[in-house]
Amino acid sequence: MRTYRVQATGQFSGLMPAVAGQLRAQQAEHDLMLSAFTREGTFTYTPSLTRFTLRYLLEVFEESAAEADEAAVIEGELLAAQYLGSRGITHRPLTMAATCLDDVKVKRRR
Repeated sequence: MRTYRVQATGQFSGLMPAVAGQLRAQQAEHDLMLSAFTREGTFTYTPSLTRFTLRYLLEVFEESAAEADEAAVIEGELLAAQYLGSRGITHRPLTMAATCLDDVKVKRRR
């Protein structure tokens, strides 16, 4: 098992007026200062409705690290697409990034 922080970033595009209005009304709940990597995912966006980010904390089970790296990106992208689609949020193509926490080295201060 490998643990990943997966981030999907994108730009809103062609939002329906009702969806844009709902996003503006709920923006305080999705402020960038509230962002975190969670299992459920955290959706944040700018008040101007230009850019957004979805952050996930995923556990991936694969045979190799390379397969797990690829699976994490795919799973994150599917989760993001499902989240956005279920809310009628139209967007440009997503940019995906994944970091395996098992590979992060922490420098300890003396």
